Amino acid sequence: MASARMRTGLGAVLAAASALLGGSVLAHAEAAKPPAASTVILSLSPRTVRWATVYKVPDTAGHDPYYHVEVIEEERHTPPWQFKRLAVHIVVTSEALERSRLEQKAKTYIYKDIEFRIAYQAWRELSQAQREAVVCRTAILECIGEPDSM
Repeated sequence: MASARMRTGLGAVLAAASALLGGSVLAHAEAAKPPAASTVILSLSPRTVRWATVYKVPDTAGHDPYYHVEVIEEERHTPPWQFKRLAVHIVVTSEALERSRLEQKAKTYIYKDIEFRIAYQAWRELSQAQREAVVCRTAILECIGEPDSM
């Protein structure tokens, strides 16, 4: 009997709160989506791995036919927080991305992309001619001035 009264009392409280709030008491929280990102291994040695994190793929509707990547280097067998950003934002053609890709596998990580987003926004604010001037058309490591082999 007491539990029935408790359920009724709880129902009344929820109904009253719902009326006061003008809707449902239960809040619907959407999960934060991580950035859609993939990785491309650029170079691999017994000591070091370099990879490109691809954050933005071509968008012909938005007149952006390029890939937008961040380039990371990490000494193998070190903790994930010990890494070096070789480039915060590189704009590459699909051909340059494919020329840069190694088929070998390596452990990689995706880091917070705030620096990438800031640099990407700065690139978007450039004139069309300036944007085209900074597009990497050869290979990613060549474009940032890093040798392929280590």
